[in-house]
Amino acid sequence: MKQPAVPLDDLVPREVGSPVFRAVAHMRDQLARPVTVAELAGVAQYSPYHFLRMFKRATGYTPHRYLTLLRIVEAKRLLERGVTVTQAARWCGFSSTAHLSAVFLRETGVRPSRWPPTNDRSTECGPGGRRFAAR
Repeated sequence: MKQPAVPLDDLVPREVGSPVFRAVAHMRDQLARPVTVAELAGVAQYSPYHFLRMFKRATGYTPHRYLTLLRIVEAKRLLERGVTVTQAARWCGFSSTAHLSAVFLRETGVRPSRWPPTNDRSTECGPGGRRFAAR
């Protein structure tokens, strides 16, 4: 199963109140709706271009990629608690169930309807999200 190289919590700048920290907090608070770079730059009090550079330097990701990963982490959490895929898509800011499904599959190698994966070998994923053959 593909995972971010570093857990997302480790990517948040440690300085509470730093511009990038404020932008990440805003992303977390606004998962259910579209968030623009201009909006995040305003929260960070940077120009959009400077914000993009500073965010990438601090987290290793673009704001769009980071927001997508935050949404997938939240979708996993919701699905583990028994929320439907449709509800998870809506609550995590995906435009549709199909959009969540496509992004979730790309990021985890598993469809959201199959999350959380069972412990049997038929659902174990290797590099690139490819499933191992059951033996």
